[in-house]
Amino acid sequence: MQYSNDTVAIIDTLYAAYHKQDKQGKDVYVAMLEDIPSELLRKTVKKIILEQTFLPSIAEIRAAAMSLLATVDPSRKVKTWQEAQQEILAGIGRTWYCGCLGEISMDHPDYGKPCEPMWSTPEIKAAVDAYGFKNFQTVDAENMPTVWAQLRRLYEQACQSKAEDQTNRYVIGQDVDKLQQAVGQVVLALPDMRSEE
Repeated sequence: MQYSNDTVAIIDTLYAAYHKQDKQGKDVYVAMLEDIPSELLRKTVKKIILEQTFLPSIAEIRAAAMSLLATVDPSRKVKTWQEAQQEILAGIGRTWYCGCLGEISMDHPDYGKPCEPMWSTPEIKAAVDAYGFKNFQTVDAENMPTVWAQLRRLYEQACQSKAEDQTNRYVIGQDVDKLQQAVGQVVLALPDMRSEE
């Protein structure tokens, strides 16, 4: 397969920076990073060379590219747990206190009624929904550390699930139909384990 000269040159630079000579390994890096636009890959490799002592894995390079994209476009950034926790606290306050924190005027008929929570990312929403937003209203203060630990785990699982889904969609690409056929063939080829019981 023919790869972009830019990608090859950038990976050559990466390998030279880490004093690597492995041509076969370099070819794998080129093949797996070919889809990253040259300018982004060039900046990613520069970031890696400045920050890492050892040659990173392909997954680490892709993560560094995503980090750079998130710096340029904050909507791509995955919120840290601390950021998510602050947003959840604000969401709790927004629903409990009158007037949706100033969003509704005092003469509005809904003033003083709880507001619906709004979340900035699907991962925060998934974590809160999994815990049950109404459960917050019945939690005693001494139990909040346990609640936060559970929410953190739920949030991290939601973030991991999103990352895995993005990777799966990238790997599958346009081959959804082919893969569905292959899955059907694999299922048909497997023996029925129930008959052995």
